[in-house]
Amino acid sequence: MYNYKDIKSIHLEVTSKCQARCPMCPRRLQGGPLLDSLYLEEITIDLFKKWFPLDFIQQLNHVYMCGNLGDPMIAKDTMKIFRYMREVNPTMSLQMHTNGSGRTEKWWKELAELKVKIVFGIDGLEDTHALYRINTDWNKIIKNAKAFINAGGDARWDMLVFKHNEHQVEKCKELSDTLGFKGFSVKHTTRFKDGKLDVIDDSYNVTHTLLPSQKSLEMITPAKEAAEEFLPRINCKAKQDNQIYVGANGNVSPCCWLDLDWIPQHSQSRIDYMTKVNTIPNLLTQSMKEIFDSGFFNKISSCWSTTGLKECSRQCGTFDKLNEQFVERN
Repeated sequence: MYNYKDIKSIHLEVTSKCQARCPMCPRRLQGGPLLDSLYLEEITIDLFKKWFPLDFIQQLNHVYMCGNLGDPMIAKDTMKIFRYMREVNPTMSLQMHTNGSGRTEKWWKELAELKVKIVFGIDGLEDTHALYRINTDWNKIIKNAKAFINAGGDARWDMLVFKHNEHQVEKCKELSDTLGFKGFSVKHTTRFKDGKLDVIDDSYNVTHTLLPSQKSLEMITPAKEAAEEFLPRINCKAKQDNQIYVGANGNVSPCCWLDLDWIPQHSQSRIDYMTKVNTIPNLLTQSMKEIFDSGFFNKISSCWSTTGLKECSRQCGTFDKLNEQFVERN
């Protein structure tokens, strides 16, 4: 059973806006034009206070800002929201995932003072990083990370590995240690079609091609087989963690995978979800308590032990088969 008072963690997409043009991000077509279906929304401090009552914030242990589409660094009121949460709940854990290529060094120092933990997505060294993190500046990211760490901030380096940067993993790990990062993670992706991804610009011209790392190559076939296998009974990680996800447009769901507004209308996962659940609650039309009282979460959780949901099966029902996707190196 999902209960309002049991929720201890929020995964929050404070904005769907981002300056980067990462080729595998669902905001754009292979790094090129923005998709027509993309919604551009942002949670202001006033909306945040309206959506999340004081008693709700006070019961939380953790808030993680990381969206399906946007970078929290871009949102106008990110600092105000973090400051407000720290005032209301001084002991809660606050965390943010970002490309780090924006704002001033002073802004990052303020985050450190608020004890916000930061995960920086840095995909290589200066010569390789922007081949995937297009429209970001490696040197600016490093300056911002230094400012944050030197102000006492707790930072982690996340590296997405491809063929073009896999030879730099150890050097990146060494640099992360030198700069004072408290963690370093290597990630491999299976989001390749035909073993490659052509990166395009706004005029649909191919600028370069991304190739998978050796580890990704080994994972692609098992990942495809796992995605095709339907396992109706799952053990939901979000429910285990007493977590909900809130999108920048106000959508509420157990996790980011079920915020279906970024999934194409014709996808099997979306059709399956709308057939079995048939609703996406939103904080613009209902309060948090009203969403819980509506039985929405219990309707989803009942599917996990009966008919199942395709997206839940794809993400959690097959997790053990891909448990080497994330490799901690610290």
